[in-house]
Amino acid sequence: MIIAAHAGTGKTTFAQLHPDKVTDFVCMPYKYHLPETGEFDESSKASLEYEMQEAWPYNYIEAIKNEMKVGKTLLIPSVWMVLVYLEMERIPFILCYPRRDAKEVYRQRYIDRGNTDEFLSVFIDGWDAFMDKLEANTYGTHIVMEPHQYLSDVIKLHAT
Repeated sequence: MIIAAHAGTGKTTFAQLHPDKVTDFVCMPYKYHLPETGEFDESSKASLEYEMQEAWPYNYIEAIKNEMKVGKTLLIPSVWMVLVYLEMERIPFILCYPRRDAKEVYRQRYIDRGNTDEFLSVFIDGWDAFMDKLEANTYGTHIVMEPHQYLSDVIKLHAT
């Protein structure tokens, strides 16, 4: 199963709660040329200092397809171009995103977790554009989250 979730919905925490069943399949190592260490944190997300990888998003799509073979639930960001390619490949996903009117709640979530002004510029200033694309998606199964909800509130994994 693939869960494509918007920034701030709790992907990392959800994966930490279910390490045997879920992989937080971040896109940054596929999207950007990262420093030698390959490490990044909330303060480096959406940074303008990284150069884009030429193979993006194709390298990420291929990595998703390979990772699916492991059999764990994959948590990915709800990047529009990635969703388009998943649809083209007929790979199903669940799309999780907040209600449009949760913008201020998410602004505070981003600030509380240490995201930068650059990140806020992308995700808050571009909020309506993100919501337009997510709401218009007709391929994925949608879960529209209430402002107080996180993935752990809306996704229940079956015991194995």
